[in-house]
Amino acid sequence: MTNIETVNTNTQKKSRTKAPRTERAKVTREALEVFENDDWLHIPKNVRDEYEDLGFSLMWIRIMLNGADDYQNIGRKQREGFEFVLAEECPEMASGFRIMEQGNLAGCIVRGDVALAKQPIEYREARRNATNKKTQQLEQAVNARLHGDRPDRRAPITDSSRSRVGRGKQARFDS
Repeated sequence: MTNIETVNTNTQKKSRTKAPRTERAKVTREALEVFENDDWLHIPKNVRDEYEDLGFSLMWIRIMLNGADDYQNIGRKQREGFEFVLAEECPEMASGFRIMEQGNLAGCIVRGDVALAKQPIEYREARRNATNKKTQQLEQAVNARLHGDRPDRRAPITDSSRSRVGRGKQARFDS
């Protein structure tokens, strides 16, 4: 923010006044996003949207574990349909990240021990559905155990959880 300093000759006291609104620099949303986002693995929205238009979702995948290549994780992710994003495919991300220069992942965009990868959206949705299904099955098993006809007397389990929605308190201003 630009401030203008003025000196009053009578009191020799400095006072600051704000510059008129028209003189202040206008900050774009993209510039704010750079400094407000503390996530060093942040993928910009425009890059995500571009890949979603092409039918892919982006995700960071671990390629190293304790300083050694993590071939098990890489192989599993490739079986799940992930392909690594090359620097020439996404120059916006390549400028701020390291590019692998040698090995199996040559040309990939890397940050620390993870690399940027893309996966078809259908695979992402299938993984999400499978995870939700497994979660529901586990919740049903726990609830069946909690509310079963024959509870275990040695280790009784009770479900005392409740759901409620609060609206919060209304703002009060002291006058």
